[in-house]
Amino acid sequence: MKNKKHFTPDQRYQIEALLAAKKSQKEIASIIGKDPSVVGRELKRNSHKRGYSARMAQMYADERKERFRDNRRFTESIKRKIIRELTGEPWSPRQIAGKARKEGQPMVSHERICQFIREDKASGGVLYKNLRHRLKHRKRAAGGKKAVILGQSIH
Repeated sequence: MKNKKHFTPDQRYQIEALLAAKKSQKEIASIIGKDPSVVGRELKRNSHKRGYSARMAQMYADERKERFRDNRRFTESIKRKIIRELTGEPWSPRQIAGKARKEGQPMVSHERICQFIREDKASGGVLYKNLRHRLKHRKRAAGGKKAVILGQSIH
């Protein structure tokens, strides 16, 4: 069974040793119990000029984890902030996320804000009514795109 969790430091040292032993990505993947594409992604993401180093790879992974740690949490305070913004003026999700980012406040992405508003609408909420576009998307005009007629001049 393939393991879907992140690489451990031991697995990274194992990858480094197997690469030194000239093993292929496919062989490395089967030995450590990961998919070959995951091993390839690890090598691409964490290699540097002199090749793959387990110590450096772990350091890069820890930096990424720390950098994105707080941005992904959809906390109650963020929910309250979104609701407060929407009850004041008609904002778009992009504007809400951008304003919070500009003010240095923690905020989730505009996609997650849209998802939250859609969930609220599905449960009978009215947040979507305060959006600038009320979750509407433009529709193509009837008939769709006109086909280009080959050989006909556009002048």
